[in-house]
Amino acid sequence: MRSVLVLLLALLPAVARGGVPAVADARLDYQAYAHGLPVLRMQVALALWPGGYQVRLRYRTVGLVGFFYRGGQEDQVAGVWHDGRPAPRLYRADGVWHGTPHRLTMAYDDGRPELRTVLPPIRAQREPVPAAAQRGTVDTLSALVDLLRQIASTGGCTDRVRTFDGRRLSVIAARDAGTTVLPRRSGAVFAGPALRCDFTGRMLAGFLYGQQQHDSRPLHGSAWFAPLVPGGPLWPVRLRFQTDWFGDVTMVLTASQAAVPALTADRTIGVP
Repeated sequence: MRSVLVLLLALLPAVARGGVPAVADARLDYQAYAHGLPVLRMQVALALWPGGYQVRLRYRTVGLVGFFYRGGQEDQVAGVWHDGRPAPRLYRADGVWHGTPHRLTMAYDDGRPELRTVLPPIRAQREPVPAAAQRGTVDTLSALVDLLRQIASTGGCTDRVRTFDGRRLSVIAARDAGTTVLPRRSGAVFAGPALRCDFTGRMLAGFLYGQQQHDSRPLHGSAWFAPLVPGGPLWPVRLRFQTDWFGDVTMVLTASQAAVPALTADRTIGVP
């Protein structure tokens, strides 16, 4: 699901100035549409505080897409802040696609990711990413934290980061695209002026066997950020992105919650 690299870029709010976040604990629910039909549901839960961060993302296919491409996944990361930037400690991804379990656990040692669990085995599906290329990367969720802090610290979202999700090495770039007015849409909780950020994700290594030309094509997306209450933080209220499956997809924020008991600032970050 390569397009998720672009989609995930937009699913965190702006953090406090200087790159060190204020305490935040929230949940965001989204519904995705392609050609007017529902195709994906997603829920993001996050906790940010001066000592660290946690993010949990769940998504699953629905409707006709869910019938022909049945699956769902949950990704989680826990990390700390190092010089104002996110430093992941533990990343997990668990899903089932077409009835096949997909599991991955990755810990970090001095900026070097270490794979603890990988199912199915990487060599069974794709070219392994060289260890030297993995060093200094972050997981996709931590990359979101790093990219989106730009909104608060610089007033824009221009940034570039290299990610490694245990299977694929990618580069993700974001740039400012001005302010636009979002029209009302059924099911969406927001309409009005919003900050637009454009994103591009491109795979560098870890290609499926025989698919390098296809997998290395860049995928593009956009996200619109706006406060849900006057004077509040900027949240991603609408997204548009490309997929390999069914073309362009539009995702809208359908619900938000100010606190998530499962993710709190007091929760201990542990690495097995």
